[in-house]
Amino acid sequence: MAQGDHIYCIARKIGHSIIYHHGIDCGNQTVIHYQKEYKNENLGIIRWVSLNEFAQGKKIYTKKYDLCDQVLIVIARAKRKLGERQYNLFKNNCEHFAHYCKTGKYKSAQVEKAKEVVGEPGIAAANAAVNTFNTGINYVQSTTDQTKKYMDMLIKFGKNNQRNNNLNMLIKFSKNNEDDNDLLELV
Repeated sequence: MAQGDHIYCIARKIGHSIIYHHGIDCGNQTVIHYQKEYKNENLGIIRWVSLNEFAQGKKIYTKKYDLCDQVLIVIARAKRKLGERQYNLFKNNCEHFAHYCKTGKYKSAQVEKAKEVVGEPGIAAANAAVNTFNTGINYVQSTTDQTKKYMDMLIKFGKNNQRNNNLNMLIKFSKNNEDDNDLLELV
């Protein structure tokens, strides 16, 4: 294993199938990879982590390429993607990322194999289902954030003796969020 290598390890086994997790070896026992779930975020993020965090005790393999770009280009591509949050199981997963870093082209052998089994329409349907699920999660998170803002304002309102100043602040906040007129009825 060397700097710039496309590395992978077993992520999980589902029945007779094995799902692999991929990344780019950045030297000094570090890896840049697309981490699917990080800090309760379901959409994933490209992170630079230790080799131990990447592998989680599993054996690491190196993917061989007949043609690929030079190590400096591979590492530069990986670093440019740090912080990206555009994970998509079928179009932009950890294997797509690692292959892109090595060749400049997005490709996932695991997704291609799935296409052979379920076909392009099956992949499209599964992708739509995943996107619908993620949209639902984002909506719930957004609603939770808005509710937290309201609760924080009500707590501040209740603690502060300057009722009129807080009432004006609450009314101004509600006017900025005209769809949320219910808040005024609580006062």
